[in-house]
Amino acid sequence: MKLSNILRNIFWIFTALLTGFVLFLLLSGTKCFAVQSESMSPTLHRGDAVFVRKADFSQLHEGDIVSAYFPESDGVFTHRIQTVDPQKQQITTRGDANMSDDPAPTEAKKIIGKLWFSVPAVGFLSLYLQNRTVVILLLIAVFVLVALRAVLEFRKKTDE
Repeated sequence: MKLSNILRNIFWIFTALLTGFVLFLLLSGTKCFAVQSESMSPTLHRGDAVFVRKADFSQLHEGDIVSAYFPESDGVFTHRIQTVDPQKQQITTRGDANMSDDPAPTEAKKIIGKLWFSVPAVGFLSLYLQNRTVVILLLIAVFVLVALRAVLEFRKKTDE
């Protein structure tokens, strides 16, 4: 069996598995975020991907790790619950590496969900794709590879 056939088969298997995983995440309502700081170290590190499932407020307990929108912006953070206030429908959170609680409590409506699982370093791709220079370099690399393949195919045809 040719190396190109083996690589093609690996590519298609990987694509099928990745597609199945993404469909599973979509159907289960799971959201994924990239950890952007070391505030949850040593539990989570910058570049880890966290997968979060929606949880009813009554299912949240001290010690759970949740992702939520910042109180006054659209940004997302992932921290550990320190206290739960059922009357006010709020939680107090803190990053594992932080010495004090987050400045403001998080309202129930701002909570995206509870940590289901994390994958180390997978979130780096997302973090890098937020950088315009990296995106441009990736697009140039793809263009060069496509052009190189076209040139090689043309040379192969003209040699025959």
